[in-house]
Order: sequence, then C-alpha cells, then structure tokens
Amino acid sequence: MMFCNQNYKFGVIPKKDGFMIRLALKPGYITSEQLDAISYIAKNFGENRVHITTRQGIELKIKFEHLEEAEKMLNDVGIKLGSTGRRIRQIVSCIGTECPNSVGDSIKLARMIHDEFEGIWVPKKLKINVSGCPNDCTHHQFCDIGICFRYILKIDKKECIECGKCRGFCEIDAIDWENKIIKENCIGMGECLKLCNAIKVEDRVISIFIGGKGGKFPKKGKWLVDVKTENEVLDVIDGIIELYTKFGKGRVCDFVEHFGIENIKKSLKEKGFI
Repeated sequence: MMFCNQNYKFGVIPKKDGFMIRLALKPGYITSEQLDAISYIAKNFGENRVHITTRQGIELKIKFEHLEEAEKMLNDVGIKLGSTGRRIRQIVSCIGTECPNSVGDSIKLARMIHDEFEGIWVPKKLKINVSGCPNDCTHHQFCDIGICFRYILKIDKKECIECGKCRGFCEIDAIDWENKIIKENCIGMGECLKLCNAIKVEDRVISIFIGGKGGKFPKKGKWLVDVKTENEVLDVIDGIIELYTKFGKGRVCDFVEHFGIENIKKSLKEKGFI
C-alpha cells in the first residue's frame, strides 16, 4: 500500500466528514463507462457532485465506510486513486490534434508519460504539462517539467517571389525578409506557413523546459533540450527524475537553481539521457 507524505493512503485526503478521493486520470479523455462509475459513486457514496481540479483531474468526497467499494469500482473501469503527496502528479495536456494549431499529438505523449511515471515518488510534488504547440495552453513553461511541440522553420530562397507578405507579419519579428532567413527567436508556432510556399517546415521538435512553477511566486522554466521523438522525451524525464531524486530537496525550481541548468544538461548528456 502506498502512502503520501501526510501518512494517508495514496490518493485519499481525510476530511472531518469523509474522505476526499482524487483520481489519477489518463490525460485527454475519459470514457462514458468511467463517467458512469464516477457518477454512481458521487450519487450513492458521496455528495452527488465532483470537483474538477486545476490539473484536469477529478476528486470527490465520499463517506468513510465506502472507500474500499469506491476504489474497487474505479479500478474495474481502469481508474486508480492518486495524484497526492510527494509524487508525480496528474499529467496535463491540451486537446492536441483536435486543435488546428497543433504541431504534435500532445495527448498521446501525455498518456505515455502518465503510463511511465505517474505516481512515482519524488522529493516534492512534481507536475508535468504537455502543449501541442507554442500557444502554451497548458502553461508548460510554468510547471516543474514542461513539454511543447514546435516547428523549426526556414525560407526557401528559390521559391520566394519577394511579394513582401511576410514583412511585418511575425509578432516577434522572427522573419528577416531582406535576408530571407528565420531568426533564432522564432518560437515555432507556424502561423506564417499560411502566407506562402516559400516558408517551409525544416523540422519538428519537442522542446523540454524545467524548473517552472505557479503559485504566489511563479517562475518561468528554463529551456533544457529539443528532442525529435516521444521516446526521447521519456528518456529525458527519466534522467531528470534520477537527478532530482538524488540531489533535490525542495521543488524542481529549487533543484535547478542550486544544481544549475548547465550542470543538469551536462549530467544528462554524460548519462546518455540526451
């Protein structure tokens, strides 16, 4: 049996009049069968309502005597209790390929991360958010580990007809129209691809950020590395967790500040994670 740092069962928060149970949901979607089970538990064991958490999770209060039965019902439809204590918490994802701005399948990647890491013990709670494009709908730069699909763009000089449509188009002035290049400050959103055939996708990468946080004193995460595949993302997260578990004491942002982003990159490279 797993316990959170308050010494209670993992995913169970004691209240005066019952237990608040938190569900470790797979990111993106839940099935109608799972909704039926949650609804039955809320109606028959609880207060006939559930709370949608800020991390796209669900928690609901039930009476003390129904904990075992409620957990069994949830397990039968593929849901476990979790996302409490010093653990890797509920993975957050945007809508992914259902969005016209999507660069990559954020739900698929978030579910891979959930299956591999959700619930693992860490020095302090650790939050992972996945965005399908740089629009940052999941605020991936303001969580412990942030992940974002983005484009690497280029201008094909042979196809450029000097129409000037791209001049002044980019919000961050990442298009150098005169020299026909995309500047390094390009975030890779790809909105300029609609302008003409001369702007092309050179590559698609998955950017990983580390050390962000929300709360009263938010911090923006630092860029760590760009990778090409989802499996490489899992490798990098694995390496971060290994370093953080060994050397971290506070939140991941504290670990990054004390250990240093360059030392983290160096350690991950030496161990073959990047």
